Amino acid sequence: MLEALFQRVLDLSAFDGDSRAALRIMHAHFAPDLPGCSLALLLVRGQIEGRCRLAGLIGPDGTEHVANLDPNAERGALPLFDDDIVARIIAERTAHVLTIEPAKRDFPLAQALFAPASALAVPIANNAQLTHWLVFAGSVPHRFDSVQLDRVLLHVNLAASMMIRPIALRSLTRESDRQRHQIEGLADIQKSLLPDNPRIRGLDYAIHWQPAETAAGDYYELSNLTEFAPPDFQPTGDDVWGVIVGDVSGHGAAAAMEAVQFDAIMRTYKGGDGPPPAAAMSYANRYFFSRRSRGHFMTAFAMVYRPDTRILSYLSAGHPPMLHRRGTCVSLLGEGDQIPLGVLRDYEYRNNDFTLEPGDLLLLYTDGLTEARDRHERMFGIDRLRELFSHRGDSPAAARDRIVAALHEYQEGPIGIDDQTLIVLAIAHENPSFEP
Repeated sequence: MLEALFQRVLDLSAFDGDSRAALRIMHAHFAPDLPGCSLALLLVRGQIEGRCRLAGLIGPDGTEHVANLDPNAERGALPLFDDDIVARIIAERTAHVLTIEPAKRDFPLAQALFAPASALAVPIANNAQLTHWLVFAGSVPHRFDSVQLDRVLLHVNLAASMMIRPIALRSLTRESDRQRHQIEGLADIQKSLLPDNPRIRGLDYAIHWQPAETAAGDYYELSNLTEFAPPDFQPTGDDVWGVIVGDVSGHGAAAAMEAVQFDAIMRTYKGGDGPPPAAAMSYANRYFFSRRSRGHFMTAFAMVYRPDTRILSYLSAGHPPMLHRRGTCVSLLGEGDQIPLGVLRDYEYRNNDFTLEPGDLLLLYTDGLTEARDRHERMFGIDRLRELFSHRGDSPAAARDRIVAALHEYQEGPIGIDDQTLIVLAIAHENPSFEP
């Protein structure tokens, strides 16, 4: 007998969370103890006192008459009852038996329960509330007189708890999948905005971009700007180019939305307010503010290079400093420079100038790289990054691959606790022959 009872428990535990099958499974579970009874699920949570809604109904033969499609009345109106049978069921807060007199078997709820002569009502607790009643109905008077009410109260609630958790998990999974699809859509949009390996004469580069989640708050732009060169530009055969690396505070979907917004702002910039990149950053900063507080700020490192003068104009808006390598000597540029975007609306950014030489390498990155952690919560750090970048003769791809391999080994995997962006740029050793 105990083995058979445990098999019933095993069958109940196989429930997969589909609420449409929940009441049928409950009916089958209790049928050996209460054969020939109909079973109704009444929703009382959120209802006016004295009323209930019929969330599901199984006939005495196991036929489903009201499908348990909406047990919490969240997607539509369930049948509403407020007669004397309802009042007697919900008057007590424990399991109890009702005798239904012939004169009351025509009442709406009694009719829904196949005009029973007796009923067993059991309250169901969920999340510290009485949310439902499970009602067994029989055609024979005194059908439930021998039932031990304390035991059936525990039995029903234990069985219900085995159903409630899978239903909640299924609902949570469905909502999680919906949100994941939305975030994946945002991530696809974000990826489509990233530069598609632009051809830039006189520049070799390699990029690593890795979100910590599906979408990222890290942003970068690498552009050929020769067509926007200033009037005094003297063609050499190499291109004017610009780079921006940005990092929105936080990560995930909210930060990704801010990064997409920044990209949209930058695409409206037409120039003419002063020398780049400072004028562009001042413009983006003004429009990065909205009517309400964003709750986010953005650090950025921006620069523009003119091959005719070999002048790199750059600025750091609260961003980690850029690494510059000449030979095996690595120095920092832009350390402690200027404030992030989104802090002061009218802040005007200013440029710094630096002369580059053929063979120089530059390394831009976000703090998700230097603040990556090992299993002991120790940071990867700027010193480690400088040492990895100091190898003479590296191409941008070789430098990137060495750093990324060391990073993955350090954090024990390709995904860090924050978004990670790394761009290595190399100035051509000599200009190609060019005739204006």
